[in-house]
Amino acid sequence: MLRFSRLITLTIFIVVMSLAFAWASDEGWLKIGESDGITGYTRSTARSSVDEIKAVGIVDAPIAVVEAVIRDVSVMPQYIFMCREAAMIDTPDMKSGGDVIYFYSVTDLPFPVDDRDAVARAVLSVDKATGIIYCHAEGIKTTYKQDKKIVRMPLSIIDCTLAPRGADKTQVTYQILADPGGELPSPLVRILTKGYGIKTIAGLREMVKKDKFRNVRKIVTTTLTTKR
Repeated sequence: MLRFSRLITLTIFIVVMSLAFAWASDEGWLKIGESDGITGYTRSTARSSVDEIKAVGIVDAPIAVVEAVIRDVSVMPQYIFMCREAAMIDTPDMKSGGDVIYFYSVTDLPFPVDDRDAVARAVLSVDKATGIIYCHAEGIKTTYKQDKKIVRMPLSIIDCTLAPRGADKTQVTYQILADPGGELPSPLVRILTKGYGIKTIAGLREMVKKDKFRNVRKIVTTTLTTKR
């Protein structure tokens, strides 16, 4: 009887710890919407007065195709929500090559709000055991293409995770924390960006159908991830 009691106690402990871990791993995320199988979330963060945004959805394409799209900076305005302009940077002090990509992008905000821009460094890596590809991008401080008519965002962090789901499907997790700077009130920022993640993955679904990408079969990323 004592042994049985200990077994029950141990079982309850394991269940509680498992639930606590599940909660902690998704801590703070609040579901804000769902569209065509893409789920959007937001959460507050100590790093900024604006919310962090996340979206998760399945893209009907092999992971190599999705990887090819996110590596091609030139097509960002065609699928990233509110992106008006984007270009890869390759200068002596911001050298793009292999799994490191520097890029410039402009976010189109509605009049009379000034547009925002950012210069970022993206690093791609892969987990050979699972096949998951990670792309982490952060804005960097530079005067590159500084324009008085455009506000440079003081904080921009993007994480895009591609996880293979069979031979022809990829689960995409798109997470972004972007402080637009200037004097925009936080409630207005939340309204403008509420559907950002969902609409970006929806745009990605369309991009993978284009001739430029849909026949790609080889994964290019070779840097091994440090994520575990």
